[in-house]
Amino acid sequence: KIQVLNLKVSKGNLYLIPSPIEQNSTKNFLISHQQEEIKKIKYFFVENQKTARAILKKLELNTPLQEIIIFENNQNTKLTEIDHLIGPIYSGHDFGLISDSGLPCIADPGNMVVYYAHQHNIQIKPLIGPSSIFLSLMASGFNGQNFEFVGYLPINQIEKKKRLINYQEKIRSENKTFIFIETPYRNNKLLGELIDILNSNTRLCIAYNLTASDERIISKKVADWKKNDLTILDKKPCIFLIN
Repeated sequence: KIQVLNLKVSKGNLYLIPSPIEQNSTKNFLISHQQEEIKKIKYFFVENQKTARAILKKLELNTPLQEIIIFENNQNTKLTEIDHLIGPIYSGHDFGLISDSGLPCIADPGNMVVYYAHQHNIQIKPLIGPSSIFLSLMASGFNGQNFEFVGYLPINQIEKKKRLINYQEKIRSENKTFIFIETPYRNNKLLGELIDILNSNTRLCIAYNLTASDERIISKKVADWKKNDLTILDKKPCIFLIN
């Protein structure tokens, strides 16, 4: 009599892996036990292949870099594409999801991969790492219990002014902190607009080059910002907060 073994292969996990905010950093950006946990991963969803390869090199994975299998993932990635690429996870292989900077899915693409994993009962493992949004909020002195990250402000000047005035009203009525970002080459222009539009007593915090050696976090009233050199943010990655 031949005994047939019913071997059921467990699905792999989806690891959400942080990356350095400062791309040239040589510091270890993961907790040591997390770094050990992901060493066997050889399948990755990434935002940009070139940037991802530099990050993966720092992770010192067991698999040689040239044998790592990378799938690009962006804001246009569809569930059908993920379904086509993620096949090995059903054979027990773990996958990693990495963004270009900071935490995956926080002001970065990747949420569709996580959404797919939830739909298919794939275990998700978020790892601890840096986030410029939360680091700046921590260091701002602003309300960290009622805050909203709003991404980019409108390009249109009229819409931008309306939005900022609306935020300012909510700051007064709800003590809410608003957090936003801008394309680095437009930072100085935005700073000038904030000073022109916001009330003098509104507090503005700007955090730039977070985790880098020249990191700077400045938090003060708009009236005091008017006394500053308004070209200090030229092409630097920035987080803007108002409260």
